[in-house]
Amino acid sequence: VYAPCSISQNYTTYLTSIKVYTQALARQILFTHDKVANGVLVQSGSKNYTLSATKEVILSAGAFQSPQMLMVSGIGPRETLQKYGIPVIADLPGVGQNLQDQPTIGSVYRVNVPTSSRLVNDPEYAAEAAASYLANGTGIYAAPPGILAFERISESRPDLLSNETLLAFKSIPDDWPQLEYLTQDGYVGTNRNYRTADPGDGYNYASISMVVVSQFSKGNVTISSADASVQPVINPNWLTAPEDVDMAIAGFKRTREIWSHINVTIGPEHLPGPNVTTDAQILDYIRDAAFTLYHASATCKMGRIDDKMAVVDSKARVYGVQGLRVVDASAFPFLPPGHPQATVFMLAEKIAEDIKRGY
Repeated sequence: VYAPCSISQNYTTYLTSIKVYTQALARQILFTHDKVANGVLVQSGSKNYTLSATKEVILSAGAFQSPQMLMVSGIGPRETLQKYGIPVIADLPGVGQNLQDQPTIGSVYRVNVPTSSRLVNDPEYAAEAAASYLANGTGIYAAPPGILAFERISESRPDLLSNETLLAFKSIPDDWPQLEYLTQDGYVGTNRNYRTADPGDGYNYASISMVVVSQFSKGNVTISSADASVQPVINPNWLTAPEDVDMAIAGFKRTREIWSHINVTIGPEHLPGPNVTTDAQILDYIRDAAFTLYHASATCKMGRIDDKMAVVDSKARVYGVQGLRVVDASAFPFLPPGHPQATVFMLAEKIAEDIKRGY
């Protein structure tokens, strides 16, 4: 059961002393000579400012920019830091490694029910929908994507997987799903933006996407500059593990099976099309069409001190320094199946309690 819940309604009521600085870029975490984090160098416009910490610094910049901020501040793989002339404060080779995400791919049909395609086909309707949403948060722009379903396909359809994949997935917990399916009232195709992907040819389009939620492939994040304003270099590395490839092909076949039971389609499959039939053809389409579900995690891995790839301990404290924590999805040791937002909330609540007990 999906129950919408707004963090703004449940948390911000209690935030009476927080200050939010807009149009400000954190450039570097500052440390004392004995490696204690004591502030953050921030740029706003053309000016730099120092925000001083009275107790500690908490980094929550996400799976891509938390490791970037650590590296430009001197925490990360020694070779990377030295390459860009960054003084090494803590040599942590795991910073930016272990990137885990959940790629998604959709199949598209023309359908005989109204969908968000109308936003492209009918400019007057699109203007009315935008006005409704901006005025009171209602209308098609306020609608969630659709229906979610999860499957442990190694048990329900083992015939779609190789013996090697079935064996590999025995290593994950018995109650973990491996695939997610998502109905979407628009033309997903190879572009996440409905408005720019939809052909705008007068038809209504809909998509059923599948997501590989339990996977073995891992990517990485690194830097190409000591300047925090330069975007980090992201290598998603999706579908590099053969088990993930096998799972993605099986999941895509399942989306086609789902479509065959829905009596709303007009004509044959629109994308990738009925001529895409072999596993090799399906994989070519998957590699071309896959995009992120925005679940990137685990690039500042939580782990034991004897784990060379660990970046933070069980209280999210960064190894090798004092007074610095990383509290966001980058601190996950691994990405659990499903959508990680609740796990992020849980992590934040847990670390908040640790901080309160520590002072």
